[in-house]
Amino acid sequence: MAQIGDRRRQLGADLSLLLVTLIWGGTFVMVKDAVSSYPVFAFLAIRFALGLAALLLIGWRRLRTLTWRSLACGALLGLFLLGGYAFQTLGLQHTTASKAGFITGLNVAIVPLLAALMLRQKPQAGAIIGVLLATIGMALLSLSQALQLGQGDLLVLLCAVSFALHIVGVSAFAPKADPIALTIIQVAVVTVVSALITLLSGEPWLAPQPSVLGAAAFTGILATAVAFGVQTAMQRFTTPTHTALIFTAEPVFAALFGVWLAGDLLTARMALGGVLILAGTLISEIPWSQRTAALISRFLAPQYVVTLLLVLLGLADPVSWQHGLFWVLATGLPFVLITVGVFTRALRRGTISDWHITDRRERLHPGIVAASLVFTAMPMAILYFFHGPRWILAAALSGFLLVIINLAITLIWKISQHVSGIALGATLITANLGLLAAPSLLLIPLVAWARVKVGAHTVMQTIAGGVTGIVITILALTLLGLG
Repeated sequence: MAQIGDRRRQLGADLSLLLVTLIWGGTFVMVKDAVSSYPVFAFLAIRFALGLAALLLIGWRRLRTLTWRSLACGALLGLFLLGGYAFQTLGLQHTTASKAGFITGLNVAIVPLLAALMLRQKPQAGAIIGVLLATIGMALLSLSQALQLGQGDLLVLLCAVSFALHIVGVSAFAPKADPIALTIIQVAVVTVVSALITLLSGEPWLAPQPSVLGAAAFTGILATAVAFGVQTAMQRFTTPTHTALIFTAEPVFAALFGVWLAGDLLTARMALGGVLILAGTLISEIPWSQRTAALISRFLAPQYVVTLLLVLLGLADPVSWQHGLFWVLATGLPFVLITVGVFTRALRRGTISDWHITDRRERLHPGIVAASLVFTAMPMAILYFFHGPRWILAAALSGFLLVIINLAITLIWKISQHVSGIALGATLITANLGLLAAPSLLLIPLVAWARVKVGAHTVMQTIAGGVTGIVITILALTLLGLG
């Protein structure tokens, strides 16, 4: 019973932290709208003054615990925090909320490098790979065709560096001070310095409009004081890894709010850049263990990757992204969902012993064979006869050919269908978006590592799966004249 109670507390903590992340993601659009009509540092002064007032109500007594050293550390952290919010707010004047959210998320990938330089902590291989992926994602998201970084994106990149410095500083200073008291000092520094910059700049301190005051209240009280209080209270019941993984959802929420509320344009290239930044962040944070392999094996399953692939191909449609997404919704996603339903029912009835059908004999069950062939052939036929987008047709044809080849191989041997599906998707998206999308091919060895680590396949079976997926996709592209 105690174990069940612990799990429930952890679930409640994780959901609370996800709500905090949702609030943070929603602030990007709100702040962008506010600073379009109000001076940046005046807005920051009002925002953090409201947050400071809320924090003082719950924690002013804790200030007595601070030493002079703690005050100095808190002031330094406050300057890092000011840099983060100032660069982010200034950057939002020149870039979209969606891009700002993803670029800000780079701070988690930057942290291991700064920790190595400042705290003499040697970065692990996962952190280095994560930084490389996140950097390529940043390039996809922000660089123009002339390989130039926009002014707003550069400012938000400086914001990510500032937040990374803040995270490293907190790791160095926070264990020796009360966290609430230290936070009050940081917020106070941001408030005072922002007010001083506003006064010294000579800009008139105008009375804020209701929309600006509402944004300052939301971001200052809810996204600063309340969010920090929830994080402090709930993080005791979950793990640091859970917390880090949950917080990577912030740029996703920022992008969703940007598209929904601000009308941001989210192209396939930008979406892929955001995915690589998230992948880099996750790789930087997660421990490379048996549990990690199981999670990768589960959540990077082909059915999920294929869904993302279809959406990306739809966004990249040369006619329009609306045209592409219509065909994805009309043909691809319904059959993916039907296939998932069939496999889920087979799993419950015991026809297959696991979701990935590791047992070779189960792959040849008549019902599984029929479902695999029918539900990959039907969208291909619809796209072909009704002249659907050729790249989405290429995805359907690749899937159909891969099913046939995999079934033929299964008669005498077993390869990793999991890895072959990932290889298909990564190869197709690279062929569609060009060399800048080539880092998505790193998903193939990542998933292969996970499948070998959990004991589902041998090294040779994963290699064979990867090669098969790549070759089949190249063959389908050649047949359609897209190679």
